[in-house]
Amino acid sequence: MSTRPDHGLESVRESLDRLLGKVEAMTTALDDQNEKLVRLAERTATLEQLGQETKQVVEAWTAAKGSLRFMKWLAGLIAAVAGTIAAIKGWPHK
Repeated sequence: MSTRPDHGLESVRESLDRLLGKVEAMTTALDDQNEKLVRLAERTATLEQLGQETKQVVEAWTAAKGSLRFMKWLAGLIAAVAGTIAAIKGWPHK
């Protein structure tokens, strides 16, 4: 039962090599995940910007719709006033 001192040392070296390989694989995986997170952050920023732009478009549309309703009301008022004036002056029988 003779064990060579080199055999124990060789076993430790092999274990360390396996461990180093696993650490390198984990480092590569973490680098890949970091790249994915960076891309995800960029996409999230783009989506937030698009959301803000959409909100601005909706606000502009709402304001325009309100303005058009006011203009429609004002046109009706002007037509009513003009009709009343024409009726008072007897416009159709002139």
